[in-house]
Amino acid sequence: MYKVLIVDDDKTVRYMLKRFKKWDGYGFCIADEACDGKEALKKLSSGSFDLVITDIRMPGMTGIEFLHELKVRKMDICLILLSTYNDFEYAQQGIRLGVFDYMTKPVDDNILSEALERARKHLDEKKLLHLRLEKEKKLIDESLALYYPKSEEKKLVDLLFMGSDEVFAEAENIFSERVPRLDQDLFKIRMLFEKMTQNITEEIYKDFPWLEKIESMTLNIVFNHLKTIRDVKLAFLRYMRNMLEVIKKYELHHKDGIVKKTCQYVMDHVEENITLEDVANEVHVSKSYIGKLFKQKAGYNFTDYVTKVKMEHAKALLRTGDYKNYEVSERLGYSSPDYFCRLFKQYSGCTPLEFRKQGS
Repeated sequence: MYKVLIVDDDKTVRYMLKRFKKWDGYGFCIADEACDGKEALKKLSSGSFDLVITDIRMPGMTGIEFLHELKVRKMDICLILLSTYNDFEYAQQGIRLGVFDYMTKPVDDNILSEALERARKHLDEKKLLHLRLEKEKKLIDESLALYYPKSEEKKLVDLLFMGSDEVFAEAENIFSERVPRLDQDLFKIRMLFEKMTQNITEEIYKDFPWLEKIESMTLNIVFNHLKTIRDVKLAFLRYMRNMLEVIKKYELHHKDGIVKKTCQYVMDHVEENITLEDVANEVHVSKSYIGKLFKQKAGYNFTDYVTKVKMEHAKALLRTGDYKNYEVSERLGYSSPDYFCRLFKQYSGCTPLEFRKQGS
């Protein structure tokens, strides 16, 4: 059975959809419902659904805004829009955004039946394609194991942890050396270098797990849509550049144990009120020594580093769409939302509200 999520602020509409008697006859079951787009996003994040039927006009977040958010979060879900005749222009926007189908209210049982029949065929085809690709991927994985540059991958990780620009030359060498061995096969090349980026990211996250909360979007490079070998190479090098920038941004490349522990403490306690005294108690040296050492190694003071980490975390929270400004401020340990907004604008060049609208 394919799972359905119904999204509409009108209880009557939700009730009428739920009382339709032929859901299971078309291979569907209603797994849950939501009264608006924000609630739907939370349910989609925590559960698995195959089909979403959503109203276009809802308070808080419209169906079109909901569609945009699904795109941003790369959620590949079959979606049917509900609209009135007056909402036809909105329905057209939805179609341009990739909505599967749309129906007008009140929903006619015959129209719903036809829509579900089309949706089931679409989902069946999607499932078969996924199974076929998984089977092909397994065969190719077995083939790639013969050519996988494990030792070279370790060297890339070591260079990243050192914050060394030599990582780019090493990445170029690996690419040039591996492509001929894979017979210039684009599919195999994409898979190998996607696997490498995933493994490298996992290695970095092992040492700095908090990074995944705030930088996963920056480090997520998609290979499967790339059209040429050159595109794969550029994507691989872009990933290396992004990862090196992340390492340097959070000062994770310092060999000095105290600086490293200081950075890790800040990242692990970003949602608390962090002071130098807290860090000093953690690493067992005086706060004045930590302050001087951090400024010497990083080139800026400890307070600025704390602000940087908090503002990057704020961006991650804002991207989810789940928190209001004052809620983000409270989570980061700021007593005043106005102060948080001023800090955010100084750091990012825009207000939290402008940042949301940019979809950054």
